[in-house]
Amino acid sequence: MALEWMPRESEEKNHDRYGSEHWGTQAPCTIYEKRPLKDPKGNVMKGLYVAWITLNNPAQYNS
Repeated sequence: MALEWMPRESEEKNHDRYGSEHWGTQAPCTIYEKRPLKDPKGNVMKGLYVAWITLNNPAQYNS
């Protein structure tokens, strides 16, 4: 089935769900950290990272 029946939209889309007002260090906010990945022996794996996302909202017990 072809999609010719559907109008094509060529303008640029913004897929950002939230602005920078939700990220930071002062409560209430969400904290994003990029940390290096470590193997089971504790050695840093070069070029590999893990993302740590922390909810900083003490009024709701960080939930």
